Amino acid sequence: CFVFDKRVAVTEGLKPSSNYINCHGCRGPMDQRLLLRDGTNNLDNDADDNDTEHALAAVRAYETLVEGISKSDLPPLQFDSKTRKHYLPGLTCPRCHASTTRESLERFAQRERQMEICAREGRSHFEDRG
Repeated sequence: CFVFDKRVAVTEGLKPSSNYINCHGCRGPMDQRLLLRDGTNNLDNDADDNDTEHALAAVRAYETLVEGISKSDLPPLQFDSKTRKHYLPGLTCPRCHASTTRESLERFAQRERQMEICAREGRSHFEDRG
């Protein structure tokens, strides 16, 4: 069931759940905790020995993906220990990160900048209008 308002998930009584939001990249549902960038999101950035090769491959893929994009415009690459996948907070989620193209990532970063400017100026972003 897809809800045509800003509810990503609902609780009893069809009230919006505060646990899930839309991914800024693929627009799919993602856990709200994945947006936190202050180190309080319970992410395991140190993969165990079995995941070391996978983690190194993900970092190499990330470096290739962001080549030519100003890294000041991008959040650091994160690892979600729950899904065992990498993502960029605010731009991609663990589900869509691996399939994100450079062009898409540039669009996602631009949209994120526009949303931050609107929030700072007290305006609503066109995507936030209901």
